Amino acid sequence: MQRPILIAFAIAAASAAGCTVGNGSGAAMGPMWILGCQDGEALGTEAKPLPFDLNPTFFAGEPIEDIADGPPVNRLIIRMQRNGNAVEITDTLYFDIRDSAQIARCIRGATINGVPDWDTTSGTLNELGLVDPAAPPWCVQAATPDALPQIRLVPFGPVAVSFAPLSSCHSSMHPPAIVDVTGVGNGGFITFTDFGGAVQPEQANTARDARVPILADFKVNYGEHLEATFQFAVEDQRIAAAIRDKVVPPTAPQIGGMLAGNFEFFFERGRSAQTFP
Repeated sequence: MQRPILIAFAIAAASAAGCTVGNGSGAAMGPMWILGCQDGEALGTEAKPLPFDLNPTFFAGEPIEDIADGPPVNRLIIRMQRNGNAVEITDTLYFDIRDSAQIARCIRGATINGVPDWDTTSGTLNELGLVDPAAPPWCVQAATPDALPQIRLVPFGPVAVSFAPLSSCHSSMHPPAIVDVTGVGNGGFITFTDFGGAVQPEQANTARDARVPILADFKVNYGEHLEATFQFAVEDQRIAAAIRDKVVPPTAPQIGGMLAGNFEFFFERGRSAQTFP
């Protein structure tokens, strides 16, 4: 369970001449369907999804740093947004990194006396709400052609992804009404090619026991780089939550499909978009 935390928001940006809130590059697209999306009408159907393009122009990072006593759990939420509007009124793709150190350990791939330094459990919850020992591990080492690790995307896993189409889905009859539907990633991967100081290219061919282990208080610092590619299946959040909470799921999903893409930006302290003085 997450202990008390101090929340500090930061907006990602990158510019050689200075800091501009939200700068970065990336993409997220694929076949999607959303029921009741526009004035009650469907945006595609499960049998016939439609091409969807988030076309993100705004990239942000929100660090949630743990300052409580005991082992720290530094969280990082990455946002890809269609534009720089408030998250309540724009399409947003979220990557929730619940413990930056665990993700960094997976990326670094160090071992201590031959024992993996990263979490080797599945990260997948079973019908009892516990980590399923029979599911594949969430951290897959040397998974790509160039031997990079991949992180499996599962609901409520170490890296959880969700998609809220709050500008694509709306009601023009009662503005600014929105459609309350959220998709989550269930099946697929994210591959980080840069995650702050976790990636050390010079150690790519170094024996795993010789790699420097990641410390428990690891976090991505301001000014460091974030870059990743991803691909995942989209599942209705209500279905995933019902399985986790051991309740009867809704009669039918409202959202589904596939999304694939990438993001790349420097993690900088926000200015004009900050939510505090």
